[in-house]
Amino acid sequence: MTDSPPARAPQARSRAELRAIMQAAQESEQEKSVRHARRSSGTGRKATLWIVGGLLVVAVAATGWLGYRVLGAKASLEAAQGLVGTVKDQAGSADFAGIAQTAELLSVHTSDAVAATNDPVWRAGELVPWVGKNLTAVREMAEVVDSISADTVTPLAAVAGTLTPDSLKPVDGHINIEPIVQLSAAIGPAAEAFHAAVARGEAIDVEGTVGPVADAGAKLSGMLSSADALVGDAASILQIAPDLLGANGPRNYVLVFQNLAESTALGGTAAALTEVHVDNGAISIGRQASSGDFPWRDGNPVITPDPNVEAIFEPLMYTRLNLSTSRPDFPTAAEIAQAFWQQHIGGEVDAVISVDPVALSHLLEATGPIPMSTGDQLSKENAVKLLLNEIYFRYPTEEIHRTDDFFEEAAKSIFNSLMSPTTDMPKLVAAVTRGVSQQRILAWSADPEVQSKLASSPLSGILPSSNDKATTTGVFFRDMSASKMDFYLKTAASLSTNVCEAAEPTFTTTVDLTSSLTQEQADALPPYVASGLWGSEHFRTQVFVYGPPGTTLSATEINSQGRLTTFDLSADDLGRPVASFMVWLAPGQTSQVTATFTGPAGNYGEPQLRTTPMIHGTATSIEAPGC
Repeated sequence: MTDSPPARAPQARSRAELRAIMQAAQESEQEKSVRHARRSSGTGRKATLWIVGGLLVVAVAATGWLGYRVLGAKASLEAAQGLVGTVKDQAGSADFAGIAQTAELLSVHTSDAVAATNDPVWRAGELVPWVGKNLTAVREMAEVVDSISADTVTPLAAVAGTLTPDSLKPVDGHINIEPIVQLSAAIGPAAEAFHAAVARGEAIDVEGTVGPVADAGAKLSGMLSSADALVGDAASILQIAPDLLGANGPRNYVLVFQNLAESTALGGTAAALTEVHVDNGAISIGRQASSGDFPWRDGNPVITPDPNVEAIFEPLMYTRLNLSTSRPDFPTAAEIAQAFWQQHIGGEVDAVISVDPVALSHLLEATGPIPMSTGDQLSKENAVKLLLNEIYFRYPTEEIHRTDDFFEEAAKSIFNSLMSPTTDMPKLVAAVTRGVSQQRILAWSADPEVQSKLASSPLSGILPSSNDKATTTGVFFRDMSASKMDFYLKTAASLSTNVCEAAEPTFTTTVDLTSSLTQEQADALPPYVASGLWGSEHFRTQVFVYGPPGTTLSATEINSQGRLTTFDLSADDLGRPVASFMVWLAPGQTSQVTATFTGPAGNYGEPQLRTTPMIHGTATSIEAPGC
């Protein structure tokens, strides 16, 4: 038997086979990965779509909600701004109950506006470029108006709501001053809060915002600036009102009645004076005098004169009471009047108050017509003409003193009517406000603390000493004919300035004076009305043009029909340059004078033009491009 070869163990697969197997396995895994990736990709796309879709839904919802809030805030803000104006009007007419009701509505609207703009979605929207700036501006406006409502209007309304016109009416010559004391205590903090709100409002940035937002910002800024001055004026007066009414002890005042038929810078000559006693709201009239009762103190000024003032207005203003109002500065006139009274009548004078016949005519709207012993009915319609013109035709020259008696009786009769319970208090408040705004009611106190408050009020009769808040040019008149011819004088003044455009601005003021008389009318005038120097031939008026503080007089011009109209002098007074002209007018003539002032580079407030409060109010205009 032959031996068979031994059996071999199964051999391992060849390398080629192994590579083929591994390759197949790898391909299988890759296919699985691709299939998995495809499945994962589809799931991811679906998830992303869900997320994006959800975000879009949220964005659309947020946009809709934000739009809803914007509309709500806009409506509330507009309503609130309108109500702030209503409060101002109600305060001017002494509608105290109305103020309280309006304050409640205002609080609702401002709270709604703040709630709408402090929503989380709104706040988030403020982070969005461009859109956010608009939302921030609206929110800040809402917060400012709400702070005014909460910190100014509401506290004042809480006091005003307890008042009625009847509660302020005099009874037996006595005014209940307790409500005024309460208002005085409330007005200080309320005014400070308002000033702070105004500062915040001015800081709101609306540059680059959409038109409606920018317009709303401009409207709010204008409203706040206007109201800020009114609130400040009211605060300065109300804070000292209790003291003026004798809450802290008896006070003695002198009322000066200015005769506008003989113009001076402050209005008219100091024609008649009346003493008034005040003690804890009880008010009574004392002694009365006319300017003729005070001696001419030639060479003996009643107070120490200012040589610079004497050079402009002549020394006579310090020696003759009737000329004390020559300078456009009421403290000067008041100190002269106080000294004349104390030296020649006697008694202490704690304050001097000036009123002119136009202001008296406003007051007669509250009292109604007043009967006079002469048979006249003094009314708002005839007071100015009767007191400043017709009365001089009634008495011959030798009895002209009877006009003084008429003035004294008129003053006493008007005072007694004002102290009557029949006086219409809302009309009285409106009349006094009107007279003060026209510079026809002025006041000065001998108490430095009280005077510091008056000095910042519209009662002061003081020209601003700087251009910070307003850049004021002044035009003032003074009769130089010893006549009562200014009843027939018409005046106009215009200011042209580039203060809002030029680095070194100019201020050109043109003044027109016109005699409204015919020669025939002039010839028929009684001697006391016609010029004591030239009769009916012509009359003479001095014109003073005061430039803004810090400026210099650079040019003058005269265009006159009148004879001898001249540029009189250039001087400085009250920190201002002064151009003085002497204007001569025959009946029917017109003259025009112009003064130009140049200012250095600096900050200037809004241009304003102040004039003498004449019988016929001076027509004024301001041309200021860019302002």
